[in-house]
Amino acid sequence: MRSATSSCEKERWFYPALWKKNMARFWPIWAVYALGWLVALPLSILLNGRGSGDVGGMPYIQHFVQSVARELAGLPTVVTTVCFSILAAMAVFSYLYNSRSVAFFHALPLRREDLFLTNYLSGLSFLVLPVVGVFLLAIPAELVVGVLDLRGLLVWLLSQVLLTLFFFSFAVFCAMFTGHILALPVFYGILNGLAVGLLVLTNEALSAFVYGYVNVGRLEDLCLWLSPPARLVQDLHVDHVWDAENILTRIQFRGMGTALIYALAGLCLAGVALWLYRRRHLEGAGDVVTVSWSKPIFKYGVGVCAALSIGQLLYQFFAYALPEGGWTLLCFLLVWGAAGYFVAEMLLQKRFWVFRGSWKGCVALCLVLTALIGVMELDLTGFERRTPDPDRVVSVEVDPTSTAPHDSGNGNIFTTDPDLIRAVVDFHQAVVDEQERHEEREVYGFYEVRPLSDGRRVDVETAGSSQVTLRYTLIGGDVMQRRYYIALDETSLADPDSSVGKLSALLNRPEVIEEQYFPAEREKALADGSLQLTSISLPVVNTERGEYETVPVPADWRETVIQALKADIADGSLGRRYLLEDLDRLEHCYYTDLELIYQYQSTDSRRQEVRTNVTLQTTAGRTLDVLRQAGVLDDTHVLETQLQRNAEERETESYD
Repeated sequence: MRSATSSCEKERWFYPALWKKNMARFWPIWAVYALGWLVALPLSILLNGRGSGDVGGMPYIQHFVQSVARELAGLPTVVTTVCFSILAAMAVFSYLYNSRSVAFFHALPLRREDLFLTNYLSGLSFLVLPVVGVFLLAIPAELVVGVLDLRGLLVWLLSQVLLTLFFFSFAVFCAMFTGHILALPVFYGILNGLAVGLLVLTNEALSAFVYGYVNVGRLEDLCLWLSPPARLVQDLHVDHVWDAENILTRIQFRGMGTALIYALAGLCLAGVALWLYRRRHLEGAGDVVTVSWSKPIFKYGVGVCAALSIGQLLYQFFAYALPEGGWTLLCFLLVWGAAGYFVAEMLLQKRFWVFRGSWKGCVALCLVLTALIGVMELDLTGFERRTPDPDRVVSVEVDPTSTAPHDSGNGNIFTTDPDLIRAVVDFHQAVVDEQERHEEREVYGFYEVRPLSDGRRVDVETAGSSQVTLRYTLIGGDVMQRRYYIALDETSLADPDSSVGKLSALLNRPEVIEEQYFPAEREKALADGSLQLTSISLPVVNTERGEYETVPVPADWRETVIQALKADIADGSLGRRYLLEDLDRLEHCYYTDLELIYQYQSTDSRRQEVRTNVTLQTTAGRTLDVLRQAGVLDDTHVLETQLQRNAEERETESYD
């Protein structure tokens, strides 16, 4: 049977009678949509119009009116347009999914372009006309409460129109690929989040196969753009602007540029949908996929998604019962990849027995999966062994996850210093050389109970692991990232040539430690007066009361304390980082931190605070002397080490 193409001598493009019929037939869609927004905006404004008080110095009702429309233009608009757009598309193009109705409509003296445009505008009308009506009703509602924020209402209306244009066009685009009405919302929902979902699943799979793998870098941003709801939720938000006296002056909506980009993409999708509609085979009504060239994409896509999702899920479920590793995961991927492929084939052929004619495609899919995984597991690309040339590295960021003591020095290291970059690359090379040892030893923390000289006992960490992430920025703007789990123990820490020893040496370089506690940008801000040190305090033990109390450092001693801290850091007497909670860490680190509070005026003119906590150590002689001279420490106000504190807590627990 040949596919019919209806025609008409007179080109009208739009048929009001058909538009009216769609509006009358599918009225529950636009009526519910209108009712929901009527309650959310005009009615909400009227109900809250009697509120009193203020928010950030702005009258309550003014704050509510300015914020409600802008807040609704973000996440609520994204969610509602995503849901109602697919309902509208399913309604106006429902005739394509039934053989009788599709034959009837295309037997009429109407061109396909006329049918498409009329139904497309009908679907848009379901969503656009209600919000225009709500917008017109919101204006008198605001006038009733005494605050007219026309700009905020226009922001909400524009956001509605732009997002509707994209999501409805995208739903219509999906509608052209299927002949089954139940498949349409499935395709629409999956495609809206497919890119981010595949990225997450791929990252999980590669992390199991490839040592040091983090992600695919710049592809993350592209995948976010290809997952419109996620991108819009991230970009559409409201900012509050404050003045120098912390008074809220205005509320701004951000992200309209992103909405405009998607709206333009929606127009392009509508054009492609029209092109597909003109070439659509009408006898495909009832088929899951009607576009012939997309059927192989559907089959292999379902197979890959099933392998990456269900295969990985079951691998994690049976992780403790089966050998761990890439080849075990590959078995799950192959089984569920084949299952997904055959299920897709059954949907396309509308029958269950499809194995005889489609086994070759399944074998091809399994061979491709095996080849890709084999290349990665055997490191045929050299990815696992690759380290950057220090001369090509512009900057590097090191994230050691967590080191002791747990104060402000426990942060990321970012540097452009060539000498420090070479130290990082040297550590990286040592990790690669010790790959087998780190992969085999997944130690998360091993403690021993050791006796002290006074007879008390304390828990000491003798082995563990640390996650280290490296991010290099190379000449030309390329980024190279790696993430490793480093196996730690007392023996490797004592060896300066081991990867663990080199990591410890890197973290304990004086210039690295000083940048953690006293960043160059902060020091510059202090120098130009945009940042002020407002207080320094230290919790100490009051021996007379037997409890902790916080003692402030006198204002005229603050600068002296800062200079003492920097001097102790410069010669390695303060700020030492420990990879294990070993006896050395417990003996030399005090239990409490010296707290430095800075204040500055943020871009929204509000006063903000920055806090820096420095764990004092027994070796920091200059700092301790200054604190004694300032009267913070004396015979009745003392510090206790982490070892003393832990021993006391263990003794108390034993007593209980």
